[in-house]
Amino acid sequence: MSAAPSFHPAALAGKVVLVTGGGTGIGRASALAMAACGAKLVLAGRREVLLKETAELVRAAGSEAVVVAGDIREPESAGELVDAALAAFGRIDVLVNNAGGQFQAPAEDITLNGWRAVHRLSVDSVWNLTREVAVRAMIPQRSGLLVFMAFSPHRGIPGMVHATAARAAVENLASGLALEWSRYGIRSVAVAPGSIVSEGLEQYSAQARAEWEQGVPLGRLGQPDDVAGAITFLATDAARYITGTTITIDGGADAWGSGRPVPAKELP
Repeated sequence: MSAAPSFHPAALAGKVVLVTGGGTGIGRASALAMAACGAKLVLAGRREVLLKETAELVRAAGSEAVVVAGDIREPESAGELVDAALAAFGRIDVLVNNAGGQFQAPAEDITLNGWRAVHRLSVDSVWNLTREVAVRAMIPQRSGLLVFMAFSPHRGIPGMVHATAARAAVENLASGLALEWSRYGIRSVAVAPGSIVSEGLEQYSAQARAEWEQGVPLGRLGQPDDVAGAITFLATDAARYITGTTITIDGGADAWGSGRPVPAKELP
């Protein structure tokens, strides 16, 4: 894993950060990067063991962490998660909507249930939690940062039409909320990682990973710390004028193009 960029150890002092999917990958890396800057963490996800591991690493970095295990796809979980965060720390300054999930399949093989499963986690639950955090914490305190996870490249990806559609939805949500909630001092930004080496990437074939790597001008797949550094920057005062946009973190893949040949045509 590459080293996360260094920030001042008090850059996020006094801030409370809620991270979904905080047990692994980008979620864990973001939690640790922000803990190193003085932030207190609320870690959410389904796998309590992994969340507790992240919490111990946060505490080893000298900060505080609360673990809330649960399934954010369930509507009531959002309220319970915000309850726990406010009970522990009294406020929420940053929400990192990191949790998500997808599978690879040809478009014609994606059933309605498969489509709904991806959108339930990546769109519906994201909106439910975002609204809960905004109404109960950020709007009353007149400040906050919402971070949404989009995808790079910013176009269709073969075998992923359900997932790219979902991520495009939350990318647009980020810009729309920036227009509506800036009056409350809330910033809203989408982060669009490319192919990141993490637990989620391991489900895809070695051939698929090699193809994605060939399309990266910087010559390598990304690491969770590459994304965590950008999210941490967005949470600092240095990014106070950034809202309503998407930060692409992909080693130049979106600028390069698909990097792979067009599939052969199938004759009738």
